[in-house]
Amino acid sequence: MNKVIIECTELVDKYELRKEDIIKQLETIEIEKDQDFVIAYDKDFGFTLVGEMSKNNNSIILTNIIKADDFREMDNSDLFQREQGD
Repeated sequence: MNKVIIECTELVDKYELRKEDIIKQLETIEIEKDQDFVIAYDKDFGFTLVGEMSKNNNSIILTNIIKADDFREMDNSDLFQREQGD
């Protein structure tokens, strides 16, 4: 993994996150070299990480952390049935 630069350390402290957990989460996704923004969400992690690749592609700059809403799997089959009935 490339070097991770965390520009939102106040959010790391606010959400009481460990930097090791953030890096572990970033390592689970594949980051393309030409990708400007990184968005990662995992229901076990519970946060969305937003960042960008540095211009020389040597590091990931984490610019924001968003606390995700509660994740729930839903069965939307009733919506499909209603659409079919219309």
